[in-house]
Amino acid sequence: MEYDLVVCGGTFDHFHKGHREFLRYALSISKKLLVGLTSDNYVKAKDKFDCVEEFRTRVNNLENFFIHQKVSDRVHIERIDDIFIPKIWENLPIEAIVVTKDTIMGANKINLRIKEQEKCPLKIEVAPLVKNQNNEYISSSKIRSGEINREGQLYINPLWLRHRLFITNKLRKQFKKPFGILLRDSSRLKNIKASNIIVVGDVTTKTFNDLSIEHDISVVDFKVARQKQFESFEDLGFSQDIDIMTANNPAGTLTPSLFRAAYKSGRIKKSTKNIALKINGEEDLAVLPFVLALPLGSLVFYGQPSEGVVKVEVSEETKEKAYNFVNQFKIKY
Repeated sequence: MEYDLVVCGGTFDHFHKGHREFLRYALSISKKLLVGLTSDNYVKAKDKFDCVEEFRTRVNNLENFFIHQKVSDRVHIERIDDIFIPKIWENLPIEAIVVTKDTIMGANKINLRIKEQEKCPLKIEVAPLVKNQNNEYISSSKIRSGEINREGQLYINPLWLRHRLFITNKLRKQFKKPFGILLRDSSRLKNIKASNIIVVGDVTTKTFNDLSIEHDISVVDFKVARQKQFESFEDLGFSQDIDIMTANNPAGTLTPSLFRAAYKSGRIKKSTKNIALKINGEEDLAVLPFVLALPLGSLVFYGQPSEGVVKVEVSEETKEKAYNFVNQFKIKY
């Protein structure tokens, strides 16, 4: 080990593979490690992002990791409200600070303050970043945006952007069960709030429009039970200007066109206009690409024939469920 005492810091939100490797590196060069963990106030004041975990969750994740690594006796975690060394550590013989190439600037600011106090600056050690399945660096922001899981695996398999997927009879039977919470009473739809609200299906879209329930994106095909029922967006209750997107998706399939549209629509900046995705084919399976593509915290609603509306909260759990389900589709190469 190169140092007796080393410091590092961060938010460590949605504790992932990159965090684990960063901390392993810090432990590998030190006998003792000080970890500054940003407070909830710091997180809220800095931008801040939707779906960042609370301090208690983040500190528990860190403690569990250090227990699993059997190094708890070598580590001390302290709440921090800014990027600087907390006062409780200022007189400790800290020798180095561990950062990534993205956070070197913060280390330089810390050293500038240390120099102003007429103390020796810290040695800056740069830990390597870990890449995801798409050869991009794993980050909590990509997890929150719904692009990857904590191991860096993409929720939308690159193969699905090149080849059409076909549902099997076995999977079709499973898909008839609600993918989320079944709401039998439409009054339970009122006062819903989320960063993104997506409505899949013509009847469900018309219900939302008739009840004046705000939503960001509607996915329609002008059909009900595979029979054409609507001729226009006005028939579905759209009274104002809407931005229209299109995707090709034949019945019983999931196409690259639909996956791309789901990903794109979930990242369009909100405006006063509604977005309507018109499917050339059928939208029966569209809930799956949207659950996989949308940021965490989004809500997807779709109709359950003769029963009501299904509410799906986009979370890491529902994304894994959707991924495992779609991964069983047959691929046409």
